[in-house]
Amino acid sequence: MPLDRTGTDSARAIQSVLDQQTGHAFELILVGTEVPEIADPRVQRVAMAERNPARRRNEASRIASGVILAFIDDDAFAETRWIESAIALMTTDGSILAVGGPDPAPDDSRVGELISETLLSTPLIGSGILCHEGPEGTREVRSPTDLALVNLFVRKRDFDAVGGFDEQIGYIGEDTTLLARLLEKGRVVYSDQIVVRHRRRPFPAGYLRQRWRYRVKTGSMMLGSSATYRRNPKILLFLVCCVAFMVLAVVSWRVAALVLLLYAALTVALAVPGTRLPARWWPAIPLAFALHHATYFFGMLTGMIRSLFAGKRS
Repeated sequence: MPLDRTGTDSARAIQSVLDQQTGHAFELILVGTEVPEIADPRVQRVAMAERNPARRRNEASRIASGVILAFIDDDAFAETRWIESAIALMTTDGSILAVGGPDPAPDDSRVGELISETLLSTPLIGSGILCHEGPEGTREVRSPTDLALVNLFVRKRDFDAVGGFDEQIGYIGEDTTLLARLLEKGRVVYSDQIVVRHRRRPFPAGYLRQRWRYRVKTGSMMLGSSATYRRNPKILLFLVCCVAFMVLAVVSWRVAALVLLLYAALTVALAVPGTRLPARWWPAIPLAFALHHATYFFGMLTGMIRSLFAGKRS
């Protein structure tokens, strides 16, 4: 069970794994530059100066002795039946190659983190990622972007068969590429019973910086070798809508202003039913979404431009 990093929240993450209520034997493999000493025979420590997260996870997976790999980050913690729920689903149906589930923010999250969670979890206009929205039930995963690496179980034989994580990608996109390869080979499933609480970067600064890095990478991969992003209809529709609004703003600012008012109403209508934000913060939702979407658009645009110039230089 590789834990890919160590940091300020790592003790909570580690303890949540060691406290699992399960009858299945497991090992916890900690990989990092500085790995804490844990007095538990189930823990293996791997000191690794290499910061490429794909390489770290591949190394942990290589030395893992189990038949199922589980991935969690150091800024998250698993609910007590995390392992039991995932193993039960995978042993019941041998055709399932990988499973994952929701990754909501912890209950002790502050307002900035809850704003970030709202931006990620709101359907239609949020992140568009199934596990961030956290729907109920069990369902087939259709898109490799539906699950996150912070909460993922994969059969080791299938992980090895598809080549593990692409170390050339490194950070951001390595999980999507892995899931795309697994989906070509077999079934991947989402279950609301497999839960990890994941700390959000606080809005605005921490969240927007993180999203900017993610979307620059998305833009770069869209024009690179990854067809996953190029074929994603949600991404393409988002880009078309952003460009159309910019054209509209030039042609008729009055109509553009009306569209902005409708946009603000839509963000509130879609976000409020699922948000955990206190009601006094609801008026901030439209502005938060505007910054969120602007960061996504200009981040992807920056990534595409960089990719184009890199291609010309090569």
